[in-house]
Amino acid sequence: MIKNEILLCSKLFHACKFEIIMIVFSVISGAKNEDALCYLLEVDDEVRVLLDCGWNDEFNVEDLKLLRRVAKKVDALLLSHPDLSHLGAYPYAYGHFGLSCPVYATLPVVNMGRMCMYDVFQSKVNEAEFNTFALDTVDAAFEKINTLKYSQPTSLGGKCKGITITAYAAGHSIGGTIWKIKKDTEEIVYAVDYNHKKERHLDGTVLHINGVALSRPSLMITDAYNSLIIHPARKHRDAALFETIMETVSNKGSILLPTDSSARVLELAYLLDQHWAFYQVSYPLVLLTHQSYRTIQYAKSMLEWMSDAINRQFDSKRENPFEFRYLRLCHRHKDLAKYPGPKVVLASNVSLETGFARELLLEWGTSESNALILTDRGPPNSLARKLYCEWDKISQPDDNPVKPSINLDLSMNLLIRKKVPLEGIELLEYKSEQRKKHEREATQAALIAKSKSIIEDDETDESESEVGDTDIEELLSTQFDLYVRDATKYGGFFKQTQSYLMFPYTEKRKRYDDYGEIIQVDQFAKRIADGIREDDDLNGGDKADISSDRDEAEKDDPTNSSSDSNVPTKYISYNQDIKFICKIRFIDLEGTNDGRSLKTIVPQVQPRKLIIVHASPEATNDFAQSCLAIESMTRDIYTPEVGEVLNVSAAINFYQVKLTDALVSSLKFSKLDDYNIAFINGKILFPPDYSLPILDVVQTDELNSSNHNPVFVGEVKLTELKRVLQSEGIVAEFKGEGILVCNEKVAVRKTSTGQLILEGSFSDDYYKIRSIIYAQHAIL
Repeated sequence: MIKNEILLCSKLFHACKFEIIMIVFSVISGAKNEDALCYLLEVDDEVRVLLDCGWNDEFNVEDLKLLRRVAKKVDALLLSHPDLSHLGAYPYAYGHFGLSCPVYATLPVVNMGRMCMYDVFQSKVNEAEFNTFALDTVDAAFEKINTLKYSQPTSLGGKCKGITITAYAAGHSIGGTIWKIKKDTEEIVYAVDYNHKKERHLDGTVLHINGVALSRPSLMITDAYNSLIIHPARKHRDAALFETIMETVSNKGSILLPTDSSARVLELAYLLDQHWAFYQVSYPLVLLTHQSYRTIQYAKSMLEWMSDAINRQFDSKRENPFEFRYLRLCHRHKDLAKYPGPKVVLASNVSLETGFARELLLEWGTSESNALILTDRGPPNSLARKLYCEWDKISQPDDNPVKPSINLDLSMNLLIRKKVPLEGIELLEYKSEQRKKHEREATQAALIAKSKSIIEDDETDESESEVGDTDIEELLSTQFDLYVRDATKYGGFFKQTQSYLMFPYTEKRKRYDDYGEIIQVDQFAKRIADGIREDDDLNGGDKADISSDRDEAEKDDPTNSSSDSNVPTKYISYNQDIKFICKIRFIDLEGTNDGRSLKTIVPQVQPRKLIIVHASPEATNDFAQSCLAIESMTRDIYTPEVGEVLNVSAAINFYQVKLTDALVSSLKFSKLDDYNIAFINGKILFPPDYSLPILDVVQTDELNSSNHNPVFVGEVKLTELKRVLQSEGIVAEFKGEGILVCNEKVAVRKTSTGQLILEGSFSDDYYKIRSIIYAQHAIL
């Protein structure tokens, strides 16, 4: 890619220079397959930008071997969505690979991404020893992320100076981002997992409506995940979902909907709660994740990142749409006992490889009355993907646009991992070991206390005015002294009687320095932990409720040491043959584009170069061939594999020109976006005795006599033109295929080559509309 900017510099004679901006793209993960996403973009051989940093819930460190090689060299990291496939490896790379570069994401991606990592961590700890990463590492990593707003250009610093990044709405997930990376006049668009359709809690992506910002990029990086799939209409999918649910619960069965814990769970929860409210459904509706309460609290506080419909509802009714009336929040498996009988449960994790969803599947999947509804195909080789393939193979289309459910009859040998309480001899041995441990700790603490007492007695530089005073509770637990009331003194209205310690009592003096009494750090920390809790009031709600819920969660939190000491447990694992006989149905609620929209939107963006990632080999080739079949589409289409490095720089001769003051003053500039453009006649000469080419400008009289037809620079989208016309008081509506009718008198249509044609009888409206269209271009 080439720098094609004309630099106007006064007091310098015209000369030319040749420069090239090098762009190199490397695939770390997620190309010619459906694995997690992670790509490296190198700009100018100096700047390395990492695009996403995904992993899966197996957390196999061997999958990150390519990331390990480049982590310390990365200068910036851009995160797109708050789920494992986009940011799952970030905490591990931060803690183990030395990934210390600036990280950028929207606020919802930071908040919900943290909840995602919390949930999957606790799921893994519930079933096996897990030390791949710790929650402290997750917190430290997410604290480093710089938050951005949509359409907010941000200039990078350090080695990245000269690069500007901008986030745009991608749909699919709250805070989901399409990134635009700009270097001089070159623009790179990174758009993966975007959704063009408006949902209940999110608007669609701006990719196909914000033509001015994202059209004609130098390079576009996008996925072809659904290139071979065509989604049924949303109303048909919603109807299939509710039909399956009501049919199952009416037959005394329960429904399991596996979902993620931070992204798509919001759409499902809001959709089902609205249905329950409208039809007054009496069956329990439960959200079961380790962080269910905090996830919903975050959702309540981030309405400005959601759809216009959500915000209008909040403005008109002053009710938070995520203040659910029917959805019940649970964070422990045993909480489901509060809701006997048929119920609908949204549970994490979507892969069915870990978490509450796997536990419920093993429990409910062996009953014919229960049902499993998959809303996502799941990662490759996961249990969810295997069940999806089984449904897809057996289910036969009927009159319903969504393929029907089937009765599973599938036996699978699964590895069962769980955390169980100790019993019998193991429990006795554990208690004996704990008793010995406590005795050792008590002996060690006594020796330390005795040493401190001797040191304090030996100090002779203390002030005589120092008065012994210590915490009564601590004293009683260590000294076993008695307190008696002094009969010689009595308390008045404003005074209290002073109690004195009986013999023996070792008096501890207060210490002072230049700033006053020295604080005992350990005692201060103990008081804070025992008596003061700082609540995270995420949405200005009732702090008592938040604290109560969090305290209950901490009691059951497997990472809580007090919980481990109160209920001694061990991890067990074994293989078991499971026969699934429940009903199963796949209803696509992934919230991404399908093949039809993908093959429409990307040609509209008209990138100069295109890289296709994150799709199966069949879907990748299908999308590439469909793009090549379009005449107006670029021929530079790349389908790299994992580990492949692409040099997507272009060898085109563009020049940077310096002009004299006289020449600059004679030029007539037209403004287009951030640029001033002018037309000039001249010749590029290459003198044998000069290292740089020379611009030989045609003389003024020759220029006036030359034949120069006006040139229109810029591209106008009809949707954007409609908005501009309406702001000028002109009624503009689309009628027919790509025809904009204005005031019922003038029609504007666009040809396949991008040319605008204005049709209509000569009138004031005709000339006014033509002037408005001219104003959208730079005319040279």
